Amino acid sequence: MTALDTGSPATAADRLAAFAGALDDCHERAVPGGVVVSPAGWAVASVRRLGDGAPVPDGSGVLAARHGPRASDAAALGTFREALLELHRRTLRGVLDAAVARLDRRESEGVPLLGRQLVRGSVADVALALSQARDVLRLPRPTAGRHHRVHRELVDAGRTALKLYGAFGFTAEGPGGLLHLTELLGDTYLYPEGPEDPEAEAGHE
Repeated sequence: MTALDTGSPATAADRLAAFAGALDDCHERAVPGGVVVSPAGWAVASVRRLGDGAPVPDGSGVLAARHGPRASDAAALGTFREALLELHRRTLRGVLDAAVARLDRRESEGVPLLGRQLVRGSVADVALALSQARDVLRLPRPTAGRHHRVHRELVDAGRTALKLYGAFGFTAEGPGGLLHLTELLGDTYLYPEGPEDPEAEAGHE
């Protein structure tokens, strides 16, 4: 999924619907036909998959949440967490690609905004975070602590990417809502259950 493909006429509602479908694919990989429940008892999925859950704020009616069911087992959670981080990474990549295309079309004093040093630095920071996340997710023996750290770094990179849009990033058609959902989902499913794993920290270096 490309979250904000400038070559696509998709609206923000279309992008949210596509995101909900991609989230359901993450559930399907971990629990075919079902939903993964976080250690705190929360399940978040599309309205179609979850059924009678409560609407997720800023989910524009396509995502729902339910609290109370028994937490999924460790194997399902591990598979889902990896899929969720990859969805977060792909979403952020789409946001960055769209931001670069947008900045390349906009000019200030006859020069594309993309040519400004500070802008290029921000783009490089986000691209580096994406590359690092991809590499860390390929490391063997994944842990919850490592997953959570990748999530937080993608969140920070997303906030940097959002600034590249200026005020547009916070409009209904901007990417802010989509990035907010990736942050919300990570905070729901990726929060470590215990102290940080020293091996996770070492593997992240």
